[in-house]
Amino acid sequence: MPRMPKRHPSTSQMHRIAEADSVAVIGLGRFGSSLALELMATGTEVLGIDVDDTIVQAMSGRLTQTVRADSTKLEVLEELGIGAFDRVVVAVGSDIKVSILTASLLLRLDVPVVWAKADDEQHALILEQIGVHRVLSPERDMGRRVAHLVRGAAADYVEIDPGYAMVKTAAPAALHGITLSEAGVRSAHQVTVAAYRTPGGNWRNAEASTILHEGDTMLVVGPTINVEAFAQLR
Repeated sequence: MPRMPKRHPSTSQMHRIAEADSVAVIGLGRFGSSLALELMATGTEVLGIDVDDTIVQAMSGRLTQTVRADSTKLEVLEELGIGAFDRVVVAVGSDIKVSILTASLLLRLDVPVVWAKADDEQHALILEQIGVHRVLSPERDMGRRVAHLVRGAAADYVEIDPGYAMVKTAAPAALHGITLSEAGVRSAHQVTVAAYRTPGGNWRNAEASTILHEGDTMLVVGPTINVEAFAQLR
């Protein structure tokens, strides 16, 4: 068993954490620590695991629990009670061997949902082949998102699935002062206005009777090519 920090929780504590709304994050580098802290900010209890004692000590007190441990050893993961967690994220990306072995052991422990970060397409393919439930490619995904923003007129862009997206864009002049039903957005543009916001106001669900005005912002969903074309309207 590797040396643990002074605040190393007992196995029974680990199981109690796992029973709550919690996530275990293995690998507390730039991506893993950012993810773990964001989860904490949303009220999720987080167990952070890393092999580097300096990183573990730096994150101590910022997460629910932090542990220095070697995630490539089955007995260590068993001792930590990782099998009791419903969700575990393997945030190790740079060391492909560690990432793959860790993910494989988590699946062997029957963790219901395993997410894993991939640094390239080959890494992602291997993770998918061994049965990882969700493979994350943050650098690739961010690059694609920025590319859509750079070449389009959308204020924000989220890819829901390949070929299907949601964009945030200003309400074009053609929609000002008439209902969405009268504007025939769906039939004319093959997109759906899902929500809208007036300047300084809160987001509201859009209805067929919704009337937009200059300065309003919309969330539009549909096929990527269609929502990007719609965002070009002025």
